[in-house]
Amino acid sequence: MTTTDNAQRIRQLYEAVNAKNLETIRGFGCPESAWLDVPFAFTSTGENAIIDPWKAWFDIFPDATCEVRSLDTAGDVVIAQGVGRGTHQGPFNSPAGLLPPSGRSMEVQFCDVYRLRDGKIVRADSYFDFFGLLKQLAPGAPADS
Repeated sequence: MTTTDNAQRIRQLYEAVNAKNLETIRGFGCPESAWLDVPFAFTSTGENAIIDPWKAWFDIFPDATCEVRSLDTAGDVVIAQGVGRGTHQGPFNSPAGLLPPSGRSMEVQFCDVYRLRDGKIVRADSYFDFFGLLKQLAPGAPADS
């Protein structure tokens, strides 16, 4: 696939995320897939490595959306930067502990780095501002001091 094809595939991923189209998201995975959630220091691997983090995010923020503000490519690597939004409706087992649903809206900066092969995501590293997210969901939490 070309650099342009890879960029289009990642645009399709975010379209599926915003539509909550789990089957399309699932189709981005392959047996070699790995997804690193950097703030959690947790890596998912295998066929469900791409779908599972999104399903978990939707359980916490059922109305979650991602606004991609920039998308850059370098061969098989695609870098997407943007803003995620949603309402905290589900329990969030976070690096700061369990955050019960607060009903609060959130907006968080993210940068996702993808490596693709044959239209599938073989590696995703997801960076987002967990500290900023925590301050929005649990004002007064220890991280807010």
